[in-house]
Amino acid sequence: MFPVRKREKDFIAKNSPPKAPYGPWFDDLGKLTNEELMRMYNVISTGSYEFAKNAWYFPIGGDKRCPIMIAKGYKLPITSNEMIDFQDIAVGLEKQFKEFVDAWDYGKITTTDIENAILELFEVRSIKIIQE
Repeated sequence: MFPVRKREKDFIAKNSPPKAPYGPWFDDLGKLTNEELMRMYNVISTGSYEFAKNAWYFPIGGDKRCPIMIAKGYKLPITSNEMIDFQDIAVGLEKQFKEFVDAWDYGKITTTDIENAILELFEVRSIKIIQE
């Protein structure tokens, strides 16, 4: 590596704010596509929706979906058949994104944590594309 470039990289590393200590939920978030992450990020950054906790199976009483359901683009079920499908999908997503769902439902992460993690994932994915 060129000496000047290495000094720039070292300077940025020293003066960058420390990265948030992410847990296993971050890995689950990384399973989402860029489009899904962007959908979740847009909802979080606009503050236009309040994500539900522990509303995986019975989203009764209004639009209650967790961040993963929003990211995946699943809408609130209206009919009883849609409710059955919604519950089946929720069970599958809960298994696939267990660490994230647990962290969200138990209040270990906030929307700010998720927003920052999404930005970091975009940064890492952009760097990976440039390097290839």
